[in-house]
Amino acid sequence: MIRTAEICDAAGYRKLMEKLESETDFLLFGNGERKATNEQVERLIQKVEKEENSTILLSDLHGGINGHVTVFGGGAPRSIHTASVITGVLKDFHGLGVAKELFHHLFEWAEHHGVTRLELTVMVHNERAVHFYEQMGFEKEGVKRQSLIVSGRPVDEYIMSKILV
Repeated sequence: MIRTAEICDAAGYRKLMEKLESETDFLLFGNGERKATNEQVERLIQKVEKEENSTILLSDLHGGINGHVTVFGGGAPRSIHTASVITGVLKDFHGLGVAKELFHHLFEWAEHHGVTRLELTVMVHNERAVHFYEQMGFEKEGVKRQSLIVSGRPVDEYIMSKILV
């Protein structure tokens, strides 16, 4: 089941992010680097709830949160139609269609909230994610060269977007 995050999800959402970051080096934060408290996550959820072009969608299967799509909309009048996407699904749920379901809900949400451009970044060597995003209709727009340092090494990221018109 895909649903919008509520304040009561703060602890579960925080735990999901920590678990995701412990499972892979493909995320902005590495294992143990995020220091968010439940109260900080509650404030984030409250902030997102107030913004028409932002949301947090959660996949909730078997009594627990196993994936998310977090969307932060543009704040200026000229970018209000644009939103940045952050996503992740726990490894135990890979290959079960969770990510596809999250993205289909994302596209439906965007259509109803005036968001016509979705954008994300993905490490270039994360071929599985790049392929998934392309399947979902995202296109590469460019490369952010050496945008991250992971395990002491520079990493490039693709900038990808999907135009919803």
